[in-house]
Amino acid sequence: MEGRKIIKWVVTGITIALIAGYSCFVLYDYFRGPRIIISSPESGFSTTTPIINIAGRAIHVNTLAVNDAETSFDLKGNFQSQLILAEGYNIMKITAKDHYDRTVEKTIELTLLPKAPKVATTTIGY
Repeated sequence: MEGRKIIKWVVTGITIALIAGYSCFVLYDYFRGPRIIISSPESGFSTTTPIINIAGRAIHVNTLAVNDAETSFDLKGNFQSQLILAEGYNIMKITAKDHYDRTVEKTIELTLLPKAPKVATTTIGY
């Protein structure tokens, strides 16, 4: 009888461990909340082009906004948005919210450099 009792305790222990492990696996993303991964551009980027593409991935989100304008994303969470920069220092804000109203926010600092003035050159023929 002692052997059956040991087997019963072992099977019960393995079952409890499997249920606890699976619960942690399923709830891991819930506890992490929404996430934003910005692939381009990097913060601190400088450019002379006034139009810039912001691209990245949003994980476990319901709504996504770039500079408070709602942005669409595909089923994998990939998003892309075009923005016009003002000359000088710019801050872009990306905000994501999940189903439980938890919010995450990332900012990108960009600089639009003034274009160098065109200098007229003339050649003198000798």
